[in-house]
Amino acid sequence: MVYGEQRGSALGDYDGDGRIDLVVTQNGAATKLFHNETAKPGLRVRLRGPAGNTAGVGAMVRLVFGERMGPARELHGGSGYWSQESTVLLLATPEPPTQVWVRWPGGRSMTMNCPGTAQEILVEESGTVKLVR
Repeated sequence: MVYGEQRGSALGDYDGDGRIDLVVTQNGAATKLFHNETAKPGLRVRLRGPAGNTAGVGAMVRLVFGERMGPARELHGGSGYWSQESTVLLLATPEPPTQVWVRWPGGRSMTMNCPGTAQEILVEESGTVKLVR
């Protein structure tokens, strides 16, 4: 529960553990951080886009699990009153993904192999996937 007058909230993986955490700011009271300790960790996906949009804002990302595609996530540049979404997408992994699909702003799509044991990857506009950890 958060009592009082809330002013903003944001979701993100603030500690890099692969779980979505929640931050809520309040008017005249302490900011609340709800640290997610129990959810199954997902795959953290960073994008490296072209000059002028190096974070890849506007790109859509999906994980591929064999023949099945997971839900699509779009990277946004803002998300509400005094709030900002993370530029690192966190995607659910009910099983280890085999590939990652990206549609970059402008419409170019690509599918690349995904390291199955990865906790975090970097996907570059060139089509390279790098294991971060």
